[in-house]
Amino acid sequence: MQDCKSVDITEEELKQYNQFKQQKKLEEAKSTVLKLELDMLSAVQDKSGLRFGLQEAARLGLGAVCVPPVFARFCSQVLGADSGVCVIACISYPNGGDTTDIKVKAVKRAIKDGAGEVEVTAPLAYIKDGNWGYVKREFKKVRKAAKKIAVRIIIEAPLFGEAEIKKVCQIAADAGIPCLRTAGGTFGVGGEEKLKLMQSQSKDKYTVKASGVADVAQFYSVLNCGAVKVSSANALQIAAVVLAEAEK
Repeated sequence: MQDCKSVDITEEELKQYNQFKQQKKLEEAKSTVLKLELDMLSAVQDKSGLRFGLQEAARLGLGAVCVPPVFARFCSQVLGADSGVCVIACISYPNGGDTTDIKVKAVKRAIKDGAGEVEVTAPLAYIKDGNWGYVKREFKKVRKAAKKIAVRIIIEAPLFGEAEIKKVCQIAADAGIPCLRTAGGTFGVGGEEKLKLMQSQSKDKYTVKASGVADVAQFYSVLNCGAVKVSSANALQIAAVVLAEAEK
């Protein structure tokens, strides 16, 4: 067998190779940041804070911002059509206590106001009560109201047992809900296990979004658990760290 000969690489070729690796690393980081969504659902959120968050989300390349429906029009106007950042109106957040007809009207209004997607909190009291007929009808009605706009269902997973989570996931899948968001803080007691449970029930009918992560370590942790989207009030800081690491 002929001996392998070493290949001489010029300094210029090595430089180009390192530049290619750096570019690839940065592209992967940007793709990861695109999975982040800035949570701006604070009860004391004002337009000044919203404007700053929107501008930073666009600058850093986040995938979306999550806001109360009342701010959907303002946020869509600030971002404009070409920002690449989706405005998500979070309806009946955080306890899902509104009646179905109110949620349906809110979905239609949010879309009219420019929301690119909507998140509707599931009727938590009816889930705990085992009124699955109500839950099923509500999911179908909000899905129909959204038409071609993607609708997500928010589930306070830490409040429910395994059987309840499985049932909600089954109803959501049957109703054609494309994404379920686990709320209440993924890193609460058993949070990651319940995220994995929701993912295991999907059978490729829906994706799972995590929320409440505080830092980069938790962000990567929930991605490893199967989340495809992650919302956080600290999304700007997390994105900045991910991008800075890629630039080293």
